[in-house]
Amino acid sequence: MSPPPTVSTTVTATAPVPRTTLFDRFIPIALPDILTGWGPIPAVTTTADQTGPWDQPGSSRTVHLADGSTARERVTECRTPTYFAYVVTDFTNPVKHLAREGRGQWWFDEAGPDATHIRWTYTFEARSRAARLLLAPVVHTAWQRFMRVGLARLVDQDPAR
Repeated sequence: MSPPPTVSTTVTATAPVPRTTLFDRFIPIALPDILTGWGPIPAVTTTADQTGPWDQPGSSRTVHLADGSTARERVTECRTPTYFAYVVTDFTNPVKHLAREGRGQWWFDEAGPDATHIRWTYTFEARSRAARLLLAPVVHTAWQRFMRVGLARLVDQDPAR
């Protein structure tokens, strides 16, 4: 049996913040502060029903979007201060017809004593090869821009927060 069809995109940035400081700010960040939407991709408005600390695999929460839809997010791995991964399922928006799940991965690499290189990859598992064909242009344009905006907002966050 062949692996499920997927479509991925990656964004990167360098933050003028030491890796441990940035990671400590990243883990508890309020998603509405950074995931403000782009084009057809709605902003995150709130999260609810969190089951545990966000740096613990298995912890989950419901993500509420500006269009009234929701999705369920679960931490799959956390290696402080270098790596964080999660899976998103139970989409209630039209994505549910195209994707079974989305998987996010964040890498935090030292880029000097006071800087961190960040890489964020998001992979959708499509429901079929046909669904992948419909999903791919959205992921490579609108979803990637949504991620770029979110990553830039993370980098620009006030370190005093």
